[in-house]
Amino acid sequence: RWVQLNEMADAAECLHDVFEALRDCLATDGGGGEPASMIERSFGLDVVEKRECTGCGYSMPEQNHLAFFHYVPPARLLEVQREAGESGERPTPEELLLRAYNVDTRPCPNCSNGKDVRFRCTSTLSQAPSVFSLVSVWTNAEAAAEEIEVLFKQLPLTLDLSLVYSGLAGPCLYRLRCIVCFYGQHYVTIAYNPKVKQWVQYDDTSVKPVGDFAAVAAKCRAGRFQPHVIFFEKYS
Repeated sequence: RWVQLNEMADAAECLHDVFEALRDCLATDGGGGEPASMIERSFGLDVVEKRECTGCGYSMPEQNHLAFFHYVPPARLLEVQREAGESGERPTPEELLLRAYNVDTRPCPNCSNGKDVRFRCTSTLSQAPSVFSLVSVWTNAEAAAEEIEVLFKQLPLTLDLSLVYSGLAGPCLYRLRCIVCFYGQHYVTIAYNPKVKQWVQYDDTSVKPVGDFAAVAAKCRAGRFQPHVIFFEKYS
């Protein structure tokens, strides 16, 4: 429906359509407010978003929607990190994600006369999914090696989702398990294999060991593999 071929967003858009189709096939009445399907329980983010104008305090109507991905531009993460560095802060990966997501720019119907102003955003999650999926929204399909290196420095091996979303009883821990990367109009997957205790690259029919996470970062930098869809697995 909305997938544009030969674009970097193909992977996330294709997964979204797969999730939607599976949800329609597997949907059942969960009852009691629980997610209605296996796909929603596994990947769904049932989010309530609130937006408040930082100028006049006007609150937009709450928006409740189901998402399968948390989208964030690497450029925005870098901007947040620089702002924090200028004030002497060293934000955690969770704080970077939160700050990158909790500011929105749009016209305020109460005070801006059609001009864009800043809104403070609060996202509340009703239930933590089994897998948290992060999508890196790159501004171009040929990022410099330095940009990829910066993203890997910001990418945590473990993540507490209760520090990113409100509504979750913390800690709500996840561990990085899989990265779908884009390069040269092609995708490659690098995933952690617990049986061999190292990261492994899957490229069509080719399967190659990579090593530890430092080796993954070095490989992606050298090959200019841009992390696009990043999967975190919930654990206790």
